[in-house]
Amino acid sequence: MKNVLFFDTDLLFREFANTHMIENINTVCFEESLNTIELDKIEPYLDSQIISLFVHSEQMDIKRLDVFQNLKMIATRSTGFNHIDLDYCKKRHIAVCNVPRYGEATVAEFAFGLLLALSRKIIQGRNAMSHNHIEIDKYIGFDLQGKTLGVIGTGSIGRHMIQIAKGFGMNIMAYDPYPNPELSDVYVSALDDIYQNADIISLHVPSTPQNFHMINQDAFDKMKHGVIIINTARGDLIDTQALYWALKNGIVGGAGLDVLENEDFLLHDEFVTSARITDTEFLLDSAMNLKLLQFRNVIATPHIAFNSIDAINRINQTTFDNIISFYKGHIQNNVVK
Repeated sequence: MKNVLFFDTDLLFREFANTHMIENINTVCFEESLNTIELDKIEPYLDSQIISLFVHSEQMDIKRLDVFQNLKMIATRSTGFNHIDLDYCKKRHIAVCNVPRYGEATVAEFAFGLLLALSRKIIQGRNAMSHNHIEIDKYIGFDLQGKTLGVIGTGSIGRHMIQIAKGFGMNIMAYDPYPNPELSDVYVSALDDIYQNADIISLHVPSTPQNFHMINQDAFDKMKHGVIIINTARGDLIDTQALYWALKNGIVGGAGLDVLENEDFLLHDEFVTSARITDTEFLLDSAMNLKLLQFRNVIATPHIAFNSIDAINRINQTTFDNIISFYKGHIQNNVVK
């Protein structure tokens, strides 16, 4: 019987797997990441052709993939795939199949939730109530109606963000190198137009070399004083050290961050003892992340914008569909070009 190995699984996924068995396929689930699991646990399955990872398997160690000499496909249970070395997979002729659409509404709603919490200081007010120490004048917020939202990236999530914002009566500016004709009335010709004019900037682009640190010191220098930054996409879109400076100096009036640069340092204790502990830039960014969490006008969440029961079911179903399709001889949603 063929084995498919699933890493980074929780109880919800394992229950799904148990009720969606694939004929003649043995699904083996591990709670651990492939990066951290003890090798003796996977030794009986090293002939597997398919493994499945979750997005929290950050910085996938190629040496761990090397142990699977018959590996033909990696099914990532995410839209993003920057945690997988595509060049390595291309050399070994390994398909990497993602979940291209599962949560455009899910992530956009979460992004807007962060914005609402920041604009009306909801978390600060809740915390004050829980400590019975209330000073109304400290929770003055601002209306979203009439404010200008800059949406960077108008894929399915960005488009849904625009739709929600229009319902709030906001003005919209959008940028995408591949414009959608249906949104021609909101596009601007350059990112600088958004940097200079938006009251709120929300990021909805993938992590690519071109997008790395697109929000950097130069970008912050062009922004309105008090701009709100929302990031539910990928942490490395923002230069962490530049964001810290912008918050400290009041350029950024608030940040809603579901993702952080080098967030694995915060989410996974095992990285404290990894080889990356000697990477000076990694350590500096990680220290800045801890400093960011101390700002009262920063809301940071642990990469959970995708995390609704509806979206999870769609992710799991598409992952199984990708695997079934592979065994039928048709590879779908392959991101290796």
